[in-house]
Amino acid sequence: MTASAEAVPLPAEAVLPGRWEMVAHRGLQHLLDASLAIGAGCVTGLLAGLVATPLVRWGTVPPMTILWAPFITFCVVMVGCDLLIHVWVPLRRGGVTPGMLVVGLRIETTRGGAPGVRDYLVRWFLFTVDGLLLGLVAVVSIAVTGRRQRVGDLLARTVVVRVS
Repeated sequence: MTASAEAVPLPAEAVLPGRWEMVAHRGLQHLLDASLAIGAGCVTGLLAGLVATPLVRWGTVPPMTILWAPFITFCVVMVGCDLLIHVWVPLRRGGVTPGMLVVGLRIETTRGGAPGVRDYLVRWFLFTVDGLLLGLVAVVSIAVTGRRQRVGDLLARTVVVRVS
């Protein structure tokens, strides 16, 4: 990130909370968003298992289907919901995921504008880096950066701010 990007002030209505307050808010927001995606994956995985069970009994599908159908369905739906929650929803709802709506946070660019699809995709892909060591990478990154950014925010040139 360049020095000029750091010098750009945030909009007047955007508020950056303290270091540990932001870590707590972002952690709660991520927990809420992840719960939505995991819940949708569990429900559809269960439904896939309920559909696969009689099919296995009737002999129309191989017995391993009872094991793999729910698991594959869970994974596909969970990743799809996660993508929707972190890319499509904030793109359509002014930079706010469902968890951010509850906690009172919003995503903006470092220049104060609305992020684009590329920015949201970069943030989403880098959840894998931020989630390393049970999220310790994200916690340290948010705690030590001046604008409370995780690695995904740094590379996407976005910042998560508290909505007043």
